Amino acid sequence: AVVSTQSTGILRMVTTFILMLIFSCILDKGYAASTGICLYNNNQGACNYTVGIAVIAFFVGLAFIAGTYFWDDITNPITRKYIVFADLAFHGFWCFLFFVDFCFTADMWRKTTQTAKDAMGGLTKSNLQFTIVMALVCVFLMAALAYLAFKQMQDMQNGESGLGGYADSGFAGAPGGYTGGFPPHTESAGGMYQQPYSS
Repeated sequence: AVVSTQSTGILRMVTTFILMLIFSCILDKGYAASTGICLYNNNQGACNYTVGIAVIAFFVGLAFIAGTYFWDDITNPITRKYIVFADLAFHGFWCFLFFVDFCFTADMWRKTTQTAKDAMGGLTKSNLQFTIVMALVCVFLMAALAYLAFKQMQDMQNGESGLGGYADSGFAGAPGGYTGGFPPHTESAGGMYQQPYSS
């Protein structure tokens, strides 16, 4: 299953780690120490929005990591469907939210006066710029996770409809245990057709 592959688990962990860096940078250096005002052009919404979506995505990401780890132990197909659908819906929506965040914070940083930027320490300025870049990175990470969830949902639907598990070796479920490619042809040794149900 796609959702339980090692590569997907690694991608989830990388995303969760970057999310932790995003809200940590904002909480540490994103607000002025004396006034608590957001340093993105003094716009509180820029900092609060970034921290909010990053923290929510971080904890939801931990839940999906746990779901990936225990995927093979989840045998109920309905439960699996709910997990994959939630995976697709959440990461698709959060991809959009991080795109909005990237545009918002980048615009606020552009509007921040040069005087305000010069008054910031080097680490503070680096943290704010790093957060903007990581918001853009999260757009692609969320899109990748949503795509993997979509592929997983397709695989599950194909498996249910028979498209994913088709066996061309014959009629495995035929009465009498017949496994050949075609039903048996009924004829006599001399080549004459035998009527079925003949008396």
